Amino acid sequence: MGNAGVIRLGWRSLVTFCLLLAVVCGTNSALACDVVAPNPLASFGVASSLTVAGSAQQTSAQPNAGVECSAPILSVLGSDYVNATITSANGGQLQVATGDTIDYDISADPGGEVPLTLGTTYDYYNATLLDLLGLLGSSDPIELPMYFRTLPGSADNVAAGLYIDTLTVNWNWSVCEGIGIGGLCLGRDNGSGTSTVTLQLEVLPDCVIDAPDLDFGSAPLVAGFSPVTRTLSVRCTKGQAYSVGLSDGQHAASGQRRMASSGEFLRYELYKGASGLSRWGRQGAERRDSTQADNAPGNHDGVTAQGFIYRGIIDDAQSTPPAGVYTDTVVVDIEF
Repeated sequence: MGNAGVIRLGWRSLVTFCLLLAVVCGTNSALACDVVAPNPLASFGVASSLTVAGSAQQTSAQPNAGVECSAPILSVLGSDYVNATITSANGGQLQVATGDTIDYDISADPGGEVPLTLGTTYDYYNATLLDLLGLLGSSDPIELPMYFRTLPGSADNVAAGLYIDTLTVNWNWSVCEGIGIGGLCLGRDNGSGTSTVTLQLEVLPDCVIDAPDLDFGSAPLVAGFSPVTRTLSVRCTKGQAYSVGLSDGQHAASGQRRMASSGEFLRYELYKGASGLSRWGRQGAERRDSTQADNAPGNHDGVTAQGFIYRGIIDDAQSTPPAGVYTDTVVVDIEF
């Protein structure tokens, strides 16, 4: 009987010892953190120069900032850290081939509450950030994020093109892989790595057009209408040449512009400049090039509006139509 009791005790002790080994060995079977995305992309997408100047563009590194940690974050030990230090090829600016730049901010959270400063080491494994991201207490693996936002004030007047910056993120970490009885760390993963994040924003050309209405006034006969001169103003993206066209209107017939009122028509035409009879249209030579503007011709500085003078004339060779208010709508179009 005595020998049997000793055998049972030894068997139980062996089982307990093996289970402990299983826990310790299991925690060391894989890295707690690793660089899983060495070349993330953070694309702001496509936006016009006016949009970029007026509102912040936002994006995040995809699929993540580079590092994934598989160890559950049930709690954060004081000795745990996942440090990131960021450097920029362009000093924290998106840059295009022409040399124009757009500033941007970096943060560890989508709301920008945890800013990341170039050259400064930041610990992603802190309770404040993990709680802000909704990860504290999670038993799931996590991908460490990185968010970006452009600063509109730095993009008031930029050229079109593909703006790029390259960030190098140096990672180093020390993370407990498992916590035993009494809060003791059963295994620790110490590691380091690098991810290279490419930021890009494609800026498209755009224009601001000021096209005042043209009013011929009133007259009892078509011969009583005088020519009316107006100036159409255009300001386009910095460095962008363009041409301006005018549509034939809503009621044109055989290339002749017409105003309409209750099924009746009044023929008129729009001509380039304050004098002459060169029709301003939307096709080929009828268009007007930005180098041919009447005011600031060829000025593509992105700040100065170019002025295009035009003249409206009512055809006095037509019969006077019935009295009424005759109208038409002409569309101004820009081609780059």
